[in-house]
Amino acid sequence: MKDLNNIAQFFSEINSHLQCYEMGRLIRPIEKKQWLDFEENITPWPSPFLQHAWIGLTFFEKEMTEHKNPTVWFLKLPLDEQSRLNLSARNDFLHRLFETLGFFLQQHRLGKNNAANKSAASSLENAMNDNPYGFQPKQEEMANFHAIVRKHLGLNASSYYQQTQIYLANIGQSEQREQWEQLCIQGFADISARLDEKYQGKNNQQLLIDSIEQLPIPAFRILSLCLENHPVSKKMIQTISSRVEKEIRRNINNDPSLASICIASIRATAQSCDKELQTQLLMRILNSSVKTDIEILASISARCWQQLTDKKLLSLYLETLAITNEEQHHGAFNAILSDLMFIPGARDNILQAFRSAKRSKLLEQAIADFFKRFYRKDG
Repeated sequence: MKDLNNIAQFFSEINSHLQCYEMGRLIRPIEKKQWLDFEENITPWPSPFLQHAWIGLTFFEKEMTEHKNPTVWFLKLPLDEQSRLNLSARNDFLHRLFETLGFFLQQHRLGKNNAANKSAASSLENAMNDNPYGFQPKQEEMANFHAIVRKHLGLNASSYYQQTQIYLANIGQSEQREQWEQLCIQGFADISARLDEKYQGKNNQQLLIDSIEQLPIPAFRILSLCLENHPVSKKMIQTISSRVEKEIRRNINNDPSLASICIASIRATAQSCDKELQTQLLMRILNSSVKTDIEILASISARCWQQLTDKKLLSLYLETLAITNEEQHHGAFNAILSDLMFIPGARDNILQAFRSAKRSKLLEQAIADFFKRFYRKDG
């Protein structure tokens, strides 16, 4: 058996169809060419999180006409300073994979179809157990991943799907509105993955738009964990922005629920089709009374990092982060900026903002502390 040279080769060896999914900042399919270019070190990982590429892999034999239960692996691969694949780590992963599945590869190459081969094949599902490059997604990530994969493969949604549609369609009834606790996050994940599908003459996106302002805050937050993984319409952004604006205006007594609504709004609109409206929403939140909430700032950097190419928004974000770093969460500035600057294309925009003549003294100090830590780490 020849050595494995890359991950894609392994799936070619076992005659399997491979589909990759990004699992770090958002969950979304990765095109085959993008994955191959990444493995060949031609291109960097587009959205690294904590200096790693977080990946979900689904695969099944090409001969299978029904692939209801594809095998799933979750990988966390370290990246170099240019966000390209750390080849030493990749090769170590392949070495471990070959040690774990070498017998399976040999049986498959020989075309065996016996009990021993079936036993070896079953080890595929457990190949990531105790593997240092494997990871276990959070509950909400698993719900979204399953919803996206089943939609992608043309399979039916979970049993929670219709139950959630019924809840949203009848949310105008006060007794129905508080029944959200009986729902499961999987239902919201299924609806978010199937925005184009219809229920009682409305597509799911319209069903959500008609429900947003009436959703209890906990249910809105659950929904936002799902919507963040999918493109949403201009009308959806407008509806969410309207709810945020109303809550900001009525928040006279610094109700902590405002921060929850803002966090949910940031995440739900992460893939807005109207970037101008999304920027306006983020600016409004960063000018509100809850702007220094650390979860708000972390949500923007983790989910809406692409919007931080807007100079005004980036400037406001950095100033707000500097205030939070000084008054509430010392070290937040360094932690968030270290992560952001690792994203391809983000470093130049941030460094340009650092040089702005309009920056505050507080931001100047935060930047100075950041570079002191940066050079001390490199040194």
